[in-house]
Amino acid sequence: MPVVSVVVPVYKVEKYLKRCLDCLLNQTFDDWQAICIDDGSPDKSPAILDEYAARDNRFVVIHKQNAGVSAARNDGIKLATGKFIQFLDADDWVDSGYLEQMVAIAEKYQSDMVVSGFVSDNKYTKTIVYQKERVGRTIWEKLRHSFALTDSYVWRYLFRADFIRKNNLEFNTGLIAQEDTLFVLDAIAIANMVVTVPGVNYHYMFNENSALNSRGAEHRAKVKMQYQIGKKYRRDFAKKYGVMGLWRFRKILNLFR
Repeated sequence: MPVVSVVVPVYKVEKYLKRCLDCLLNQTFDDWQAICIDDGSPDKSPAILDEYAARDNRFVVIHKQNAGVSAARNDGIKLATGKFIQFLDADDWVDSGYLEQMVAIAEKYQSDMVVSGFVSDNKYTKTIVYQKERVGRTIWEKLRHSFALTDSYVWRYLFRADFIRKNNLEFNTGLIAQEDTLFVLDAIAIANMVVTVPGVNYHYMFNENSALNSRGAEHRAKVKMQYQIGKKYRRDFAKKYGVMGLWRFRKILNLFR
């Protein structure tokens, strides 16, 4: 059984996919499996996945009809056999020591969740880099250290697999945007702790041709509406857990990052 299962949803990313898969091959930590879910991708991505699976049996490839990123991630959770689950988008990549550091901190603290910094290549998503290990046990600490009220990207987190399954955490398949906001905040609310991991980063790339960004006007209108759903969920979450001051502070801080 691998230590880490990396869940990689794949749709229309042939330009970036090899870089993503190569970053796993280049990890200093080699006890992983990659659950690659081909979500009915119409380009060369399925062939690239099959090529890597033929070269290295740590790549597990599933081909399916298009059902969206939430369904793909849920499939990955069901198929994962690792002690930990990491989500990785197929147009992104991680530092070579990423998995080693994330697992080391998770094991050190026996934490349900650990969170990395990330480097962004665009003006829409702001970079966060952690310099210290910070342990969040209260809801306020977990949200403050993770920045989850403004940056609730699921790919920043390593989760203990039994924590996900025990609490029946899954992605909302009715959403095409902000699905990770709901997942991450629900997880943070019940996690024993969230610990920041310094020294390694996730590299996020804004892909204008992604499933989220590349479709027609009707699709874009639906995405815009669902961003409002995410915004409301964050606000309601902050109100529910008595951290409205932190939510307002993070909103203001985000304007200047």
